[in-house]
Amino acid sequence: MWRVLGFLMAVGWSALGAGEAPFRQVRWGRVVLSLPAGWGQQGPELPVWLHLHGAPATVEGEVARVGLPGVLVNVTLPGLSKVYADYFAEPRVLGELLAEVETRLRMEMPGREWKVGALAVSSFSAGFGGVRQLLRQPAAVDRIQTLVMADSIYCGYAGDPGRREVDPDLMEGFVGFARLAVAGKRRLLITHTQQVPEGYASTTETADFLIRVLGGTRRAEGQVWSPTLRQISRWSAGGMEIIGFAGSRPEDHLQHLRELGRFLERVRRPVVE
Repeated sequence: MWRVLGFLMAVGWSALGAGEAPFRQVRWGRVVLSLPAGWGQQGPELPVWLHLHGAPATVEGEVARVGLPGVLVNVTLPGLSKVYADYFAEPRVLGELLAEVETRLRMEMPGREWKVGALAVSSFSAGFGGVRQLLRQPAAVDRIQTLVMADSIYCGYAGDPGRREVDPDLMEGFVGFARLAVAGKRRLLITHTQQVPEGYASTTETADFLIRVLGGTRRAEGQVWSPTLRQISRWSAGGMEIIGFAGSRPEDHLQHLRELGRFLERVRRPVVE
């Protein structure tokens, strides 16, 4: 058994739980392209799920659990949100990344003109720094059809931090994408816990900011998603949802990565208002 597992790891396959399909990992730089078993039977235009901040094996397991089509691209960097902001600061980066995905697909399976199809982006925790940069880039906004922010939109305060006013300049890209989603032109799902960080706006505060800007009103709505995910509130409009979950511990925060598949699966369905 150990010999077989060693072989799988040596050739770049990541082992998942019982009943879940393995992935072949293709790496360059900080990028991990995860190819599910049978991916070559799709296409040649493939949906791409780009995830920022989360162990590739964990995200693979969630993608496999809900059977998402296409391929997964993971960018996980050492550090906090600034490293993601720096990584995606240049507008050329996303286009070059997707072009390299196509190149690697052709290398893995020659003879077909593989193309990147619909692009969905998800972010956990510090990954929001990269998403914020992407949403400042018109070409990236045009490319991203679906966005999932899993307990992941933090923000600095404007002026005196004691007033706890979310900085609107830092939220501008999220507001713009949210307006597209409300108009039914994009799909946006934002989840948050009840954590209160020191010195900057929490994911609850940024969610409240977006709801206020969009003229909405959050309503209490209890629902048990799993033993570790308990929904307490919700707001939706068009193709956008904001869902609040209970929990203020680091463990509660981590569950939004560990159960990311539930959120990815949700954005495949229409919003029920």
